[in-house]
Amino acid sequence: MGSALSLRLLDAGAALTVTDVEPARVANMVQAGASAASSAAALAETSDIILSMVSNDTALLSVAAGSGGLAETLRPGQIFIDLSTVSPATSAQVAEIIAERGADYIRLPVSGSTATAEAGTLTLFASGPDAAIDRCAPLLAVLGRETTRCGAAEEARAMKLTINMIVALMPAILGEALAFGARQGLEWDAMIDALNNSTVATPLLGYKAAMLKARDWTPAADVNLVAKDVDLALAAAQREGLPLPFTALARQYAAAFQASGEGDLDFFRVATWPERLLASNPR
Repeated sequence: MGSALSLRLLDAGAALTVTDVEPARVANMVQAGASAASSAAALAETSDIILSMVSNDTALLSVAAGSGGLAETLRPGQIFIDLSTVSPATSAQVAEIIAERGADYIRLPVSGSTATAEAGTLTLFASGPDAAIDRCAPLLAVLGRETTRCGAAEEARAMKLTINMIVALMPAILGEALAFGARQGLEWDAMIDALNNSTVATPLLGYKAAMLKARDWTPAADVNLVAKDVDLALAAAQREGLPLPFTALARQYAAAFQASGEGDLDFFRVATWPERLLASNPR
């Protein structure tokens, strides 16, 4: 998704410098018109606004404070925007690191897929200093269709995890309903169309419908990624003493597919879980 957003910035005329742990990604962006930096620290030396999109808490801490990280060169007047889905606790650590350098920090997790990133229709959730968000408004308009302001600190992180808890449950619930309908004689594609035209229709089901019909599990967001997000929510809830039984169940569905070697498939593969159980009890 980071590559898709980088291309949107280039298409909008931004002067873009990139860095990544995978040289091939950097090479692709350079070919598209970006400049390359050897590290996050080197990138920050020549940039007013720095954006990152990484896979997990550890990666974000590395970008912020690891060897060659932003803390080595970040200065007052700069803005660091992180678009990753990470824990509120780790994000708060990063906030302290950025504040020590006198820069502004915008938490900007996004909701959508690679396809919506390419189209510029992501939903953005922002928290941080209002003045910094205002300054970045033209850039945010390139990245997504709507920016929802959530607060001054880690509220955007919490909002993204709240959404992803529901996202993680959707394929499991859908699979159960589709299995029920199939046992009543309904046809798979017809059920998907009917759901998409009913009161339970959602944007998520809408852009997953073709995948479900084709049973093509090429990942937009894979099982491993969704499991990581659910783990973040469960860990945050545990610290607050909040029970999340349905979210814990969604995590177990993901764990079952990870255990079968399917963690790198799209997370909507989980919708097929009843078929595995029913395979030993065909009708």
